[in-house]
Amino acid sequence: MTNPFRTPWTLRAALLLAVTAVTGCAEKKPAAPAGPPVVALVRAADWMGSEWSEDAIKFGLEEAGLEEGRDFTLQLSSAQGDIASLPTLLQAAVDAKAAVIVALQDATLQVAVQQVKTTPVVFHLLADPFAAGAGTSDSSHLANFTGVYSPGFGDPEQDRRVELIRRTLPKAKSVGILFSSDEPLAASLKDKMKAAAERAGLRVAEVGVASINDASQATASLIALKPDAIEIYGNSVHTAFEAVIGAAKAAKIPVFSASPFEVMKGATAAIYPDFQEGGTVAGGMVARILKGESPANIPFHRVTTSKVAVNTGTGTTVPADIKNEASKVVGDSTNP
Repeated sequence: MTNPFRTPWTLRAALLLAVTAVTGCAEKKPAAPAGPPVVALVRAADWMGSEWSEDAIKFGLEEAGLEEGRDFTLQLSSAQGDIASLPTLLQAAVDAKAAVIVALQDATLQVAVQQVKTTPVVFHLLADPFAAGAGTSDSSHLANFTGVYSPGFGDPEQDRRVELIRRTLPKAKSVGILFSSDEPLAASLKDKMKAAAERAGLRVAEVGVASINDASQATASLIALKPDAIEIYGNSVHTAFEAVIGAAKAAKIPVFSASPFEVMKGATAAIYPDFQEGGTVAGGMVARILKGESPANIPFHRVTTSKVAVNTGTGTTVPADIKNEASKVVGDSTNP
């Protein structure tokens, strides 16, 4: 019987079959088409309204001609005030091959700067990208980072926040400050607020909040010092706002905030930047990156417009001139 492997063609075919069986190099079917690129939104906490974050960002993407589901997919994750979990959330976005990570709030950006080295990052809803190490100016920054910020969000001058308290409570002699002691920016803003209040002749009491679970006890400790008003800073404190406002309301102490959404939940007044407009700008930045532009070529955008929100249903009388200035006024019927 003739050995088929004696012929050159048969020998080559047999060797090819053997190599294919061992290495798995047989002809492969084309890979299934990938879905739309993922835009991963990572939050430090949930005290921001969606109209400031995902809704505004989607609007910016749509203005740029991109359609959700066709051109991109949004995925949202939140540390819910547990700042220690941010590295895990950001790493999950990197591992999922997100096309762009949107870092919401300063604490998220601070971790992203340390951890995300190549994936494009667009930041939003924050006060100071420079303190986080994202850049040294609007045009000089890390190659994979860009975004939207407002000094007015933290309001480094703080005098306007003190002025709002004094105008609302002309007889006030002291202010209490609750701040997230595990967040450097919150501690810095607390210090600036304290200095501004003391310049205005107000006594200052301050209590740090180490975690969300400590907020109730910290609020009780601050209330025991009998301040005439309370100002709050930091994601842990804002996340625990329900506990803060409940205790303050029982003690009849008005709370002031940097969030119009907390005014709707019982804070007396807030000064805040127009981050709804800023979110649209951030969405436009994401769109530019999805279309192939490098973040290195997109300057930071600074939001300069600030607004005032007041709640007339908290038991504290809001002067007419402040109500007239306010962009948002809510009262008993609209207060959740």
